[in-house]
Amino acid sequence: MGIVAQHTHEQFEALLILSGRRVQHLGMIDVEADEGSMLFMPPGLPHGASLLTDNIALLFSFNLAFLHPELPANASRAWDQPSTLEAAPELLPFAAQPHVRFGCGVELTGRLRSMGSDLMKGSASQAIGSLSYARAQLSLVLLEIVRAFERPMVDAVQLNRPSARSEKIDHLQSFIQSHMSERIGIEDAARHLAISPSCLSARIKRVTGKTFGELLNEARLLQAKEMLLYSDCRVSDIAYRCGFDDHAYFSRRFRKSMGLSPLEYRRVHFAPGSAVDGHAAPDPDEREAAVRH
Repeated sequence: MGIVAQHTHEQFEALLILSGRRVQHLGMIDVEADEGSMLFMPPGLPHGASLLTDNIALLFSFNLAFLHPELPANASRAWDQPSTLEAAPELLPFAAQPHVRFGCGVELTGRLRSMGSDLMKGSASQAIGSLSYARAQLSLVLLEIVRAFERPMVDAVQLNRPSARSEKIDHLQSFIQSHMSERIGIEDAARHLAISPSCLSARIKRVTGKTFGELLNEARLLQAKEMLLYSDCRVSDIAYRCGFDDHAYFSRRFRKSMGLSPLEYRRVHFAPGSAVDGHAAPDPDEREAAVRH
């Protein structure tokens, strides 16, 4: 057993579990995964894992410029927008991951494993056309998932797509990240963003469907979850560092969100082992064959 430390990256990563069990931490979501599960991590998403048994997995890592070089350079920053998903349907699983569990049957897992093996061999080749072959093979791997889970993915993406995007909301989230340990309210955020509190409140509701308080609590709980997993700080210290003055209130909020108390969550998900610089340490608990582009 072991821990893959929480980290982010600039690439897309798709992980096919070939054997073993894990809990994959995807932002605020915990996904239980075992043989045949596929997990999708888009750029910028904090993620890590608690390995419950020895794991063998196949990792596909790529950037959008490799998969679709014909797309404009800024497409990678808007990868989850309708126009990009239409041009690159291979990215649909990444958009649907928070709402769809990708459990592949034996037949599909076998096909993906075989295609992944071919992709690895092609990637290492210096033969003429090897780059084009790798690009096509990677696209086929992802499109196998799209074909197998098309209906639930399309439903999830359409149902959960915000009606509008707002640069102000991105700036708001950055502000929250920088000040979550402080006593802040929507008035402070509005002052920072040079907008009235009422306008900011309406915009948050329109874009996210949530309130400022809900966004703030989500950010604080995510930070607390990471500290429980990847630090040895006391729960009371974690509560304080994440902006909760009342330890008991923090514990109630955490239990409501995660279904476990902070101590229970740490006890269930913590395991010996560590990772360095966001990459799994050389440990037999997790062995990943990686295909990177």
